[in-house]
Amino acid sequence: MRGDPVSGSWDEAAWRALAAELDAWARAGREASFFWRDDDAGGAHPTLARLLALAAARALPLGLAVVPAWLTPEGAVAIHAAPDGVAVLQHGFAHANHERDPAPGAAKVRPAECGAARPTETVLAELAAGRDRLGTAFGARFLPVFVPPWNRIAPAVRAGLPRLGYRALSAFGRRPMPEPVPGLRHLNCHADPIRWREGKRFAGAAAALHALREHLAGRREGRGDPAEPTGLLTHHRDMEGAFWEFLEELWARFGAHRAVAFPAVATLLAS
Repeated sequence: MRGDPVSGSWDEAAWRALAAELDAWARAGREASFFWRDDDAGGAHPTLARLLALAAARALPLGLAVVPAWLTPEGAVAIHAAPDGVAVLQHGFAHANHERDPAPGAAKVRPAECGAARPTETVLAELAAGRDRLGTAFGARFLPVFVPPWNRIAPAVRAGLPRLGYRALSAFGRRPMPEPVPGLRHLNCHADPIRWREGKRFAGAAAALHALREHLAGRREGRGDPAEPTGLLTHHRDMEGAFWEFLEELWARFGAHRAVAFPAVATLLAS
């Protein structure tokens, strides 16, 4: 058995349950498609190299969500050296919260960069500037996929994305429909193994595997969109040892299962 016995991050029963779900896909002659997105890239963070090395070692497509305002020359060099399967997505503009503080006694306002606190055209102009910066820096590696910081976006901002050239919106949760607005696809994630309100700790293998299995089962059983790829969200800047061990084991087991498929991010946009 692998894993951290102190944190209890390993759970063989959860691994078996996910394997059983994948086996059900194989028996049905179906392909379980997956999508991997990693957020908060920009600088040459020490763990960025580890992330890109893992993607290269497993030949896995990766949607790397880059914050335009965080991009440094060193970060751009590291990303350019990554395998072709690593696609650059746009993660907001500066990952800055623009929501107003709540009035005394009012409910807490959740942070958002692309919320309704600012005029829609102001937000869209900022995003267009970020799009241009990433397009110039990465050329064809940059795909017109928008990833809103904190996975939150105001409906009016979302509706304006297609006219700026974005072809997909990647947030979090089961998509209610393939296109939230005409011309804009949903390419979401469904499992985030970090406990953000508990010191950014790894939630453990069981929680992550349960979320992946539940989304897969919903697709297979007709309780969700069967064509929606099952997405895993990671944050390389906030990952510690047990999380890396889990991720390496997950990709190893997926690579050995005949029902698992990892389409390129560009293929997911076109499908």
